[in-house]
Amino acid sequence: MNVTASQRCILLVILAIIFILALLKGVMQTAEVDELTSTKIQPFSDQVTKSKSKSKPKPKLNPNKSATDVKVNKVVLINSASAEEIAKNLKGIGVAIAQRIVLRRQQQGPYQDFDQLKAVSGVGVAKIEANRDRISFD
Repeated sequence: MNVTASQRCILLVILAIIFILALLKGVMQTAEVDELTSTKIQPFSDQVTKSKSKSKPKPKLNPNKSATDVKVNKVVLINSASAEEIAKNLKGIGVAIAQRIVLRRQQQGPYQDFDQLKAVSGVGVAKIEANRDRISFD
């Protein structure tokens, strides 16, 4: 059985389409998991207290934002903090990544340095650098 060049091209296109669809399915499943985990946090607007100082403009609150959308400049004890504390206080770290940080800590023991933290999926050099002064290993 001889396969012509045009038949080979058609087969390659079909395989490429199947591959792209498989990748999209994986991306959609990851997005669904992230969406499910982020809905468990109370809206930030429920936690806001009014400031008596009139020198600073009041931030506009969006009721659709979660607690992880507004970050607090607080040092996080990475070896004892909950996933919610990590997500709330570290830039670029949402609930899903924070849960992976806690899970790795529970499975492999406390973090000793930034290289071990960087090994967690979703935590790269940029996120480490953005949070270097907010993370404590003590």
